[in-house]
Amino acid sequence: MTKRALCLLATAAALLCFAALFVLRSGGGAEPAVSENFRLGTFVRLSLYGCGNADEELAKGDELIKSLENLFSVNIPTSDIARLNAAGGAWTRIDARTAELLEASLALAELTGGAFSPALGGVTALWRIGTPEARVPSDGEIAEALKYTDYSKIELRVEDGAHFARLPRGMRLDLGAIAKGCVADALKSRFAADGVRRAMIDLGGNLDFVGESPRGGPWRAGLQQPERPRGEYFGIIEAEDVSVVTSGPYERYFEKDGVRYHHIIDPATGRPARSGLSSVTVIDANSARADALCTALFVMGSRRAPEFLARRGDVRAVLVTDDKRVLITPSAEKIFRLTDESLALSVIGAGE
Repeated sequence: MTKRALCLLATAAALLCFAALFVLRSGGGAEPAVSENFRLGTFVRLSLYGCGNADEELAKGDELIKSLENLFSVNIPTSDIARLNAAGGAWTRIDARTAELLEASLALAELTGGAFSPALGGVTALWRIGTPEARVPSDGEIAEALKYTDYSKIELRVEDGAHFARLPRGMRLDLGAIAKGCVADALKSRFAADGVRRAMIDLGGNLDFVGESPRGGPWRAGLQQPERPRGEYFGIIEAEDVSVVTSGPYERYFEKDGVRYHHIIDPATGRPARSGLSSVTVIDANSARADALCTALFVMGSRRAPEFLARRGDVRAVLVTDDKRVLITPSAEKIFRLTDESLALSVIGAGE
């Protein structure tokens, strides 16, 4: 095994230790058929319950993940995203699934006022957070990379049924903040079409539940207590047929000269977001939307995120602030239960 492969596996193992979500199991229900593979830069676990052809379905699921990773990954030179980044401003033919993901990305960038952006590839490539080569780039490097992050200049077109995209010269895409959600949505659609009634899709910080839990009723997901050992949770989500996505600065980071630099980059500064939040969870039927909103809310921070959520009204979210407060949207009240009484709980918009 190469040194780089060993480094990647070590990084993945570290990420697994600090996973932000985990399923809370209780008695009852059949044991699942399970597959585990290293995909999408993390360990992916697919669990199918009561599925008569589980081995075939799991194999199909893994093949789907690989096919989408081969389209979306910035680290695979032949992927659509890597080819777009290398095209030097030329129109590039892309898969319909890539076009769909780019369209969703642009819509969510607009929705969040740019707090989520698909056009940060040049910036994230400077930091290299999550790799053995993580570094602190210079102010000049960051300023230069920020010149090429205007996502509104990304162009898409369809010609004779074929999909094409074009980036401004110098721009680089990075869809890491939405790609896993898109993969989860594709898996859910595939399983549903094949008649799978109960399943769990675990893509690291993304948990997706198909149908009811194996014991009947909702699934139960524990939300990791930020900066605490794995398995210590501050609250529980109980829901079914949803995606639960959590993100925070404790998931992926490096330290330099006593300063911690986490992986959630603020598109406005090109640096790790100074958020005032230590954890963000979004619960949504659409995993790609939940994925992107998680990042956007963290970037918005403890002041702007509640304001955004109060205006929207349709986003189920749980935020933990650096000063140990838990803020939830009214739409999340029925599915969230606080278990750590040392934290103060309040509902966003209550009393206003």
